[in-house]
Amino acid sequence: MIIVKGNKKSSRISGGKMKPIILNKYSTAAILLFAAAAVFIDIALISNPADITTAAFVISGMVCAMTGIFTLTFSAGEPVDPRLLGILPAQGSINLCRITHHLGMHGNAYFLPTRLTGEAKVMQFNPISTYDGKQGPEKGSFRKTGPAGLVTTPSCDLLIKDLRKRNALIVPDKDGELTQLIRETIEDVFKFAPRVSARWNGSTVTITFHDYPSIDGCKIIAQRSPDCCTMSPCPMCSLCGAVIAEGKDSVVTADQCSVSSSSRDVTAVFSIFPLPDSSR
Repeated sequence: MIIVKGNKKSSRISGGKMKPIILNKYSTAAILLFAAAAVFIDIALISNPADITTAAFVISGMVCAMTGIFTLTFSAGEPVDPRLLGILPAQGSINLCRITHHLGMHGNAYFLPTRLTGEAKVMQFNPISTYDGKQGPEKGSFRKTGPAGLVTTPSCDLLIKDLRKRNALIVPDKDGELTQLIRETIEDVFKFAPRVSARWNGSTVTITFHDYPSIDGCKIIAQRSPDCCTMSPCPMCSLCGAVIAEGKDSVVTADQCSVSSSSRDVTAVFSIFPLPDSSR
């Protein structure tokens, strides 16, 4: 951190010492190419100008220099380790799961459509006991009437806001179109997983994130408590549940989330509870 006082700068890095510059592999490769180009040109300068070998050294030096310029131009900082990204939401999910447990709520998370809550967005509901999805809770956190439980904003809310702002998100109501939306969102827009598949079977939806880069966070949550993933879904599973709830205009619950023992796949299972007056 650099603190500016007047026209002087004082550094708090390593006791006043400047932080060393760390080059990534592309910058290092470019420097090596420039060094090789300098060596080839030096050899050409001290060689016989009429020798064909000298021309070869000159051409080799030019090629190394041009390649080094190209590599340096398109080099970028190293991407953030997916393992670190995966563990970022883990502690928040574990904390909320513990809080709901301490408050006496042991039910899975339910994603409530706007028509049921009167809110402007899909909300997450953790009931104290079983919940059939038929009676909507009032606004606020704790219920005075209706099913008892805790209503919170789902962890995917900022992702959905970003989709609406940058990609003009429109949530469809058809199964196939919802699958396509989830795939495009996770694979292409956010690039959270290279491939996503979804299987619809009646009121059950099974979504699998194949070769999931952030699986380390899922493993940490599962090790702490198997209930955390269903009681306090991470932004990825929460995004799927909220999108389905909005598209189907129905209550959606997170039934199960499992990590494959033989691959880097994560599978989430959701159940849909149609509203009593829903025509779908």
